[in-house]
Amino acid sequence: MKKVSVIAAAVAATLAAGLVHAEDKVNQGWQVNGYGHLLYNVGQSLDTDETWHHRRDYRAAGAAFSGNPNQVEFTVTRGDNYESGAWSKYVLKTEYGNNEGGNGRGFYTSSSGNEGHLETGQLEFKEAYVELGDLSYFTDGLSIWAGKRYLNRQAGIITKEFWKQSSGVGGGIQYNDMGIAVMSADAGEGSCVTSNGASQDYATSCKNTNLDSNGSSTTMTSVDFYFYGVEALGGRFDFDAKLMSRTNVDESSTAKDGLGLAITYSRDFYGFDGWSTTAVTYGKGVAGTKGVNFGQWSSGWDKDDESIFVTSYGVANVTENLQLGTEVTYWDLSNDTKGNVWGSQGGLSRVFVGLTPSYKVNENFRMEAVLTYAQESLGNGSDWGRQSADTDFYAATLAPVFTVNADYWGRPQIKPYVTYMTSSEDSYKWSKGASDSDETRFGIEAEIWF
Repeated sequence: MKKVSVIAAAVAATLAAGLVHAEDKVNQGWQVNGYGHLLYNVGQSLDTDETWHHRRDYRAAGAAFSGNPNQVEFTVTRGDNYESGAWSKYVLKTEYGNNEGGNGRGFYTSSSGNEGHLETGQLEFKEAYVELGDLSYFTDGLSIWAGKRYLNRQAGIITKEFWKQSSGVGGGIQYNDMGIAVMSADAGEGSCVTSNGASQDYATSCKNTNLDSNGSSTTMTSVDFYFYGVEALGGRFDFDAKLMSRTNVDESSTAKDGLGLAITYSRDFYGFDGWSTTAVTYGKGVAGTKGVNFGQWSSGWDKDDESIFVTSYGVANVTENLQLGTEVTYWDLSNDTKGNVWGSQGGLSRVFVGLTPSYKVNENFRMEAVLTYAQESLGNGSDWGRQSADTDFYAATLAPVFTVNADYWGRPQIKPYVTYMTSSEDSYKWSKGASDSDETRFGIEAEIWF
């Protein structure tokens, strides 16, 4: 079985839509890639109070923990190579979706043709940028870009949570594996309040929630510095530093500046056949969200809020037929001055451990399980209405997978599943109307990328 060093390598082979000639630096002409995630949780209402996606937050993972029944993505790329040695690339990424990674509310839509009813977004542009490289007056390997993009994005393989990215509009310059970028995003874009001031994320009309007293937007900016591909200790190190700031804010009540740092180490599966990625990040102020996770959500932080985020995930090739995906994450949020983070005196921390064994029965069928444990620790449990400061969460999913390629990353596939979840907190309900902290759910998920 093939060794792979990073998740991108595993997926790239599937996504590749054509070969680049030896003299070409980008795929010549038009190229279309895509992703589809289609989900049905049997009998589950997708009211925002009931959808597990809104309650996940590193408490559980698996197909059932998504509020997104229809996520469809298409990326259209135009590449050109020129006789001078220069190249250009135009990338346009569109997405139709609900909730997770998408837009609007996760309705099970029918054939009325009015799917936008009561939803704030449907088909949207997620990326649109132009990149030029190796111009005649550039040194070889140098490129510049401008537009809207997800820059240097990475996510856990079981939680699917993005811990690193710069999502916004801006521009940058890159030389081989190092670069500088400046990107901005308007805080509160994508969320809103109604005319009476009530929070309403999925209304048909809304206003920006992050305006100062003069009605000016509190735009955020991140200056990114990154240096990737440093080979050492049998693997590769990537380094990120981000300086963040916000305009039009009252420094007495919210953060104006922030600093985010990250070190990422990629190698085989901790000395065994496979691949792994391990990262440590630090964030303060505006960068309080995992340090290097910048976007419209990077708002509402106090200037003394701090975060330490540690994650490690990967896939081991145990035998010819058995593969094992793992993810371990620790996230600590604190404020030494005020002590209060998200309404919890003394801050809070989260620990997540996930295992995904995948057994290949034959080329078109595999069995998969997703087993997760998480603990959420508050400085004072009563701040969140909890019975104790520490709450444990357990979830287990079993799924037969029908696929055209039974590798761990083989797609397309259709996966019926059954999920059981429970919590040590008797008062914790996974969904509105639940009788206790235990639930069992059934569903079916389809996934494809090309």
